[in-house]
Amino acid sequence: MPGASTGGFSPIDDCVDFPCLLPSFVSVNQTPPCTRYIRCTVEYDGAQFAGSQLQPDVPTVQGTIETALARLFDGPVRISAAGRTDAGVHATAQEVAFAVPDRWTPGSLLKSLASVLPREVGIVALREAEPDFHPRFSATGRRYEYFVGDRAAALSPLRAGRIWQLGRPIPIASLRSASTALLGPGDFTALSRSGQPERGTRCTIERATWIRTPVGDLRFEIVADRFLHRMVRYVVAVLVEIATESRAEDELRALLSGGGKATPPRPAPPEGLYLTGVRYGDGWNRRSGVPGLWPLATDRQQAVSRPD
Repeated sequence: MPGASTGGFSPIDDCVDFPCLLPSFVSVNQTPPCTRYIRCTVEYDGAQFAGSQLQPDVPTVQGTIETALARLFDGPVRISAAGRTDAGVHATAQEVAFAVPDRWTPGSLLKSLASVLPREVGIVALREAEPDFHPRFSATGRRYEYFVGDRAAALSPLRAGRIWQLGRPIPIASLRSASTALLGPGDFTALSRSGQPERGTRCTIERATWIRTPVGDLRFEIVADRFLHRMVRYVVAVLVEIATESRAEDELRALLSGGGKATPPRPAPPEGLYLTGVRYGDGWNRRSGVPGLWPLATDRQQAVSRPD
């Protein structure tokens, strides 16, 4: 099963930075065979995976990439990532990093990795990274986009797995009005499945906007310093409820303050959600947008950002 955990691999938290595992025949006192550090921007079809993080006996994005790298390096590899996505959630700009044998250049690795990865996973950009770079801890912001099909045409089976196929009209003005309550710092305990005990449940929202796309879908773009588990899906669900008048707008403020008697919604479906950017000191790793849903200004032919 592609991407499933095999051999000595076991589930790990993606914040653990152990990018290169030494073969058993190499002494810990020897020079490690991996001396070049690489970061790359990855896109994937989340419908094919049980999530991005490694899990036993199921296909995952991490498992798929690690298996491909292991084939190239003739030994096990561990990658670190900017964050985790759930089963069914897509990405155009997940950032991962790992150590590679010194003989590999960014150009040769890009070409070889593309040849062994399945069609569901693509490398958008690949370059050398500083030794202290970490996809998660070096990030200063993340961007998600969510697509809602609120027109009858969105119910076509040909659009399944790419958007929330709601099929009933939603006033975009109401979505925009409700979204203003999200801006700034807030406690998202009630709008997430779980937080991180060491970092709490507060997040700062920098941007929360709705537009109508050329194909007629509703596109929600949200940027924050960090996101909690399923947070965007809960946020989209409550905004849709407010816009369709099945929930009062002041309930969102109650949910964000942790007070009142507001009941959290069920999360919006995963298939409408895309991780479309991670921000670092040098800017976003990819421009916003999703191929086929919203214009994306990224030239895939310019994937290697530095010559060999």
